[in-house]
Amino acid sequence: MLIRNKRRLIAVSCLALLVIAFNSAPYAQKQSSMKSPLDLDTLHAKILKYKTWMLVNSEPVRMDSLVAAMCAPVRSRPATPHENKYIRVYVNDIGQEAMLKAKNPKFPVGTIVIKEKLPDKQSQTPEFFTIMLKREAGYDTGTGDWQYLIMGAARAKLEKPADLESCQSCHSAWAVKSDFVSRTYLSPQQNQNLR
Repeated sequence: MLIRNKRRLIAVSCLALLVIAFNSAPYAQKQSSMKSPLDLDTLHAKILKYKTWMLVNSEPVRMDSLVAAMCAPVRSRPATPHENKYIRVYVNDIGQEAMLKAKNPKFPVGTIVIKEKLPDKQSQTPEFFTIMLKREAGYDTGTGDWQYLIMGAARAKLEKPADLESCQSCHSAWAVKSDFVSRTYLSPQQNQNLR
């Protein structure tokens, strides 16, 4: 009986040590940073202040027709969120240097790029927003760890795109050159200043 109790005590002790080891700081931190959930309400509050961020293109630029076509699903080719639209692009302070100074940028974690979609060049009222958020390493290695989100004209909430694969496949064209960010809206002068 004494031997059986000692075995139970040893088994319980070993189990306790395994639980402690499993929950140790380095392992727990690694696990929690991988594909961690994001509080969209907190992010939404940040994004609503995007007009205080850097405006990348000083005047609206018409979306390149080839880029717009790439955004449509291959199966049925319906209208895309970029077709016949003009855009104004904003970037938060975390991503400014990569956006405007690096020829082959690696955007830092926390970079947010917002495209206002405008029906025409003179419009001051966006009808749609597309958003890219650079997440932590390991979030989605196949797409440069970017998260894609959309927001309607009312700016009421952030949502995941219905056709996320379309966003990802389109932006993969710029995977090597500019970390999945197209930057087709940069002016010739801005492109010349990239180092």
